[in-house]
Amino acid sequence: MTALLDHNQIGLNYRSPLPRPKVRGPVIDAHVHLFARRHASVWFEGADHFGIDHFVTQTPLEEAIGLSRQWGHRLAFVAVPKYDESKHTRMDTWLRRLDAFANLGAKMAKIHMAPQTMQRWGWRLDSPEIRRIMREIRDRGMIIMTHIGDPTLWYNKQYADTSIYGTRDEHYAWWESALEEHRGWPWWCAHIAGNPEDLPRVQKLLDRFPDLVLDLSATRWMVREISHQRQAAREFVIRNEDRLIWGSDQVSGDLRDFDFLASRWWCHRKLFETGYSGQSPILDPDFAADQQPILHGLALPDETLQKLYHDNAIRVLGKMGQKFGGMQVAA
Repeated sequence: MTALLDHNQIGLNYRSPLPRPKVRGPVIDAHVHLFARRHASVWFEGADHFGIDHFVTQTPLEEAIGLSRQWGHRLAFVAVPKYDESKHTRMDTWLRRLDAFANLGAKMAKIHMAPQTMQRWGWRLDSPEIRRIMREIRDRGMIIMTHIGDPTLWYNKQYADTSIYGTRDEHYAWWESALEEHRGWPWWCAHIAGNPEDLPRVQKLLDRFPDLVLDLSATRWMVREISHQRQAAREFVIRNEDRLIWGSDQVSGDLRDFDFLASRWWCHRKLFETGYSGQSPILDPDFAADQQPILHGLALPDETLQKLYHDNAIRVLGKMGQKFGGMQVAA
């Protein structure tokens, strides 16, 4: 008997034909991590199969240059720091990389402030160094992008020692202070503001900060939390269809083949486009094997999908002058 793979628990043939998303214009996956040029061939093979045209990618600077030469017509880059940089040289290196990414046409810069990142770096979202980086991002005409928060399951387990990691309420208080400081400037937050488990909290943030947009990225996280509150999540997405942008959080890797990449895009398309109700093909390590979450698709209206997959990314990035393939997208 063939063992089931972690990314295919239900024996799918990911190469089976499927229709493109019902979208006018190119489909944009606006939150991915295409880490290396050597990963590009299988990446774009999978993307073409699932009808995805363009990507906004958080690629290391050293690989972004090579990728831009061959695949620049399908990629827009997000400025990211060198995550393993020494604390003593981190600021100088970060500023130089911001400039380098700006020269590649990047119109957004990422500040990763998950609890484990703050603990490892020794900088918090309210640290003077991070506040300076936010100002530097603005000075370069870029959207400020953040990863704030993490799954509630992790706060209850990995981050249970609040003397080390702090609390979600503390983290969000620091973030809201930063949002107030930069009110009027476009701000992008990943993973439904890092708290899809608490949509009322997220709604208050959207209502309070009109320049904030959120992406729907992450696969296992979105599958379990959106499915867990399927009707409330569907209403939330439709209500905020002008403030949400689709991204998969797809991550490339030397051992991540077509089927691995396909599993993520398969789940996202099922989750947002269809009324599928059944087991996810991806094993969720936060649950026992016999207690895996069920994927409940939202079956979103076509016009909502149009905004999530295309219009909103075009509008938000276009305002900053983002270009795909040498052509500036229209706002």
